[in-house]
Amino acid sequence: KGGELVLETLVIEGDQQQVLVPEDRYAQMRNVWFLPSVPALELWLRRAGFTDVKCVDVSVTTVEEQRGTEWMKYQSLSDFLDPQDHSKTVEGLPAPMRAVIVARK
Repeated sequence: KGGELVLETLVIEGDQQQVLVPEDRYAQMRNVWFLPSVPALELWLRRAGFTDVKCVDVSVTTVEEQRGTEWMKYQSLSDFLDPQDHSKTVEGLPAPMRAVIVARK
């Protein structure tokens, strides 16, 4: 009690009922099980007993910020987006967008 949560996670656009559940992978990641909308995520947090739930940022993840570098020579975000339409992943799902949510408990 008396703590603050700062949660940064992948989200999608939509209302309280909107949650994307990838069939297999999301942007080639096997560890993504759910991508809620911001309103759905806020609802989940309130239902879990958090208060003062507020979204403080929503940002589309860009290929400029997640790119290969001298230290990271492996595949990066551009390899996991549709080459013809960067608003979609190679699986045809919405491209990565993240939100930062703060809440208290």
